[in-house]
Amino acid sequence: MSTIMTNETNYPSVNIISEGSELEGFLKSEHDIRIGGVLNGTLETECKVIITEQGSVSGDIMCQNADIAGKVSGDVLGKNKVTLRKKAILNGNVATKILVVEEGAKVNGLCKMSDTSVADIQEYAETVLNGVEK
Repeated sequence: MSTIMTNETNYPSVNIISEGSELEGFLKSEHDIRIGGVLNGTLETECKVIITEQGSVSGDIMCQNADIAGKVSGDVLGKNKVTLRKKAILNGNVATKILVVEEGAKVNGLCKMSDTSVADIQEYAETVLNGVEK
């Protein structure tokens, strides 16, 4: 069962870039983010990122959980879980605790999974995101 973060008024707190929309720049939020359109830039949230089949991100993603069905050209740091749906295309590296890849998804990059700690994953992601591998 999925939970949606709510605010003080108990309304769902989800940021949406709808199909047909395009955003350029750095997107940071404390709430869930759903991308159905195009984001050219870095995306950062403490919650969940959902990229629909029509969605596209050209930039790095840092989040708690990611559910990707569209295209990402950049690195993905999922502190807990990253799910790549059957039509997902990831041209970049991924660092997470749990990685789910459906048959048909394409990953063109390095992968680091760790059960030990989020700090290890973040350290790895920072070195990969900066282009330096240990």
